[in-house]
Amino acid sequence: MGEKERGRRRKAEEKPEDFFDLTRRVLLAGVGAVALAHDEVHAFLDRLVERGELAQKQARDLLKEVSEKREGRLQKARTRLRERLGDLLEALDVPRRSDLEALERRLAHLTAQVEALLKEKEG
Repeated sequence: MGEKERGRRRKAEEKPEDFFDLTRRVLLAGVGAVALAHDEVHAFLDRLVERGELAQKQARDLLKEVSEKREGRLQKARTRLRERLGDLLEALDVPRRSDLEALERRLAHLTAQVEALLKEKEG
């Protein structure tokens, strides 16, 4: 493991709650900015329609197009966030859901084996 990687890991181990709090704040700010931008676009288009510079249907179509592009960008951002959080959790050695489910299956299997051996011993 390189020095750079050890430094990153040390930082992540020191205060993971700070990272999560920062991530939460950034996400909330982003959501607020997106909502504000959408409201501003909507208000701008309404003004253009009121002044007769844009037809109502054109405004609806344009707003729909902007909303679709925004949704695409949000989906990409969600994907990137999941990947980065996954990397962080892996760096902190936090088990994934699939790891826990595999352990549960293994525990159930071992429990069944122990119960079978106990029955054999009794019988």
